[in-house]
Amino acid sequence: MNETVIGVLAILVGLLACLAGYAVFRVVLPILGFFVGLGLGAQLAAAPFGEPYLGSVLSWVIAILVGLLVATIAFVWWYVSVALTIAGLGYAIGYGGAAGLGTDATVAVVAGVALAVLFALVALLLRVPIFVVILITAFWGASALLGGLLILMNRIQPDQLRNGSVDVVIQSSPIWLAAWVVLGIIGVLVQWFTTPRGPAAGEPEAVLPA
Repeated sequence: MNETVIGVLAILVGLLACLAGYAVFRVVLPILGFFVGLGLGAQLAAAPFGEPYLGSVLSWVIAILVGLLVATIAFVWWYVSVALTIAGLGYAIGYGGAAGLGTDATVAVVAGVALAVLFALVALLLRVPIFVVILITAFWGASALLGGLLILMNRIQPDQLRNGSVDVVIQSSPIWLAAWVVLGIIGVLVQWFTTPRGPAAGEPEAVLPA
């Protein structure tokens, strides 16, 4: 039952991020921040405390507390929260991508941190142009969606989502990797053609107030 709940939750969150990531950022950033924090909290519980990834009461408590903390930051400090959320997604993609290619944990962490810093700098210096948000959320959402499907198919365990599921998608088979790329591209196209652009839509200054 726990695996089913996590799998369905991953699919729903992934679908939302993939097809409506920019709208999520503009309207309900605290919700996305909560889920990013939830994953981070679960990973923190799994590392120093040795708890199974979202497989125990303590793991869920820590994950929810960290999720609420990130959501609160997202609600109170919009500008900083966007950069932090994008950095979190960047870390998941960088770490998962490196791990999926077979690198060791140290290299994967370095790749994740490097991409997180890069994404955060882009967010801060360029004031998060629409395409950056769309690109990141589409591919992160695609990986979360496929990760949820792999859980429901009993191909992976919930704790393998801790890296944003990018690594498990890449490692599963070339077909899943191709599906990730295709879904990411579809997400980019759907968001791009359904997102209003121009000063009236908040691009770019109105998206993040000075």
